[in-house]
Amino acid sequence: MPDAINKLFAEYEKAFNALEVEKQVPFFAEHFISAGPRGSIAVGRDGFARMAGKAAQFYKSVGQTSAKILSMDETAISSAYSMVKIHWGVTFAKTGNKLIEFDVTYFIQKTGPEPKIIMFIAHQDEEKAMKELGLLG
Repeated sequence: MPDAINKLFAEYEKAFNALEVEKQVPFFAEHFISAGPRGSIAVGRDGFARMAGKAAQFYKSVGQTSAKILSMDETAISSAYSMVKIHWGVTFAKTGNKLIEFDVTYFIQKTGPEPKIIMFIAHQDEEKAMKELGLLG
């Protein structure tokens, strides 16, 4: 996997683990798509930045204690784009050391000086999973 992609996800992982969601913003393209089992939405980076604080508060409210990348698999789409499937492991106060695992696929644009996330697809319904774990009411 190219060093630039490894660097992007190493820094992204640090920000997610520390719940410093605002530090994730620079990893995204100016406009990107967020998708999952409930549908999709096109988002501007500025709008994402405004939502970042709310997202961090949400993860703190459900007791997230850590997040780490367990595996990463890149598939080149062209010289300018890649698909990177990340298998995450997250812990919560209520689940102790038990890793809650989930997958997210990211589409990366490599046309500028730094690679940028242009789309991500959550494979699982996060809200449903958190309810099943007793993290949400």
